[in-house]
Amino acid sequence: MTKRISRLTMIFTLGFILSVGPAWVAAQEPFYKGKVIRIVVGFGAGGGFDTYSRAIGRHMGKHIPGNPTIIVENMTGAGSLIAANHVYKVAKPDGLTIGNFGGGLFMQQLKGGAGIEFDALKFEFLGVPVQDTRACALTKASGITSMEKWIASKRPVKLGGTAPGDL
Repeated sequence: MTKRISRLTMIFTLGFILSVGPAWVAAQEPFYKGKVIRIVVGFGAGGGFDTYSRAIGRHMGKHIPGNPTIIVENMTGAGSLIAANHVYKVAKPDGLTIGNFGGGLFMQQLKGGAGIEFDALKFEFLGVPVQDTRACALTKASGITSMEKWIASKRPVKLGGTAPGDL
């Protein structure tokens, strides 16, 4: 009787596996197979953002199930605000668009900057391809030789910086 139960169990198990096997194969089909992922870069071709977006795009598809094609699209203007607004308002939230724009835009939103049409908290972040180290240097001619003297200074210190759309 034990052999009969074992044989029936084996037949039912094998029948079950064969009946749902094709469903497992279909479930394993990668979402990105045959698809194109766009990296929308908020700065011009040849610059830093463009260069590392292209370097990442060249290799990223090989590490995503389905091996999608990755293209880089430059969408310049307003310190990358145009690209950020486009990714938020126009691009479909289907996992096929990645935005690469200046991080200063998020501070602009907090400060109530003009032209912001996105909610930074609703973006999904993948990572940071580079980390900037901010630095400030003053010449001796400024009369400021320490941070304490700068803070205590009665006259404003004129500084150069990046574009108004960035921090």
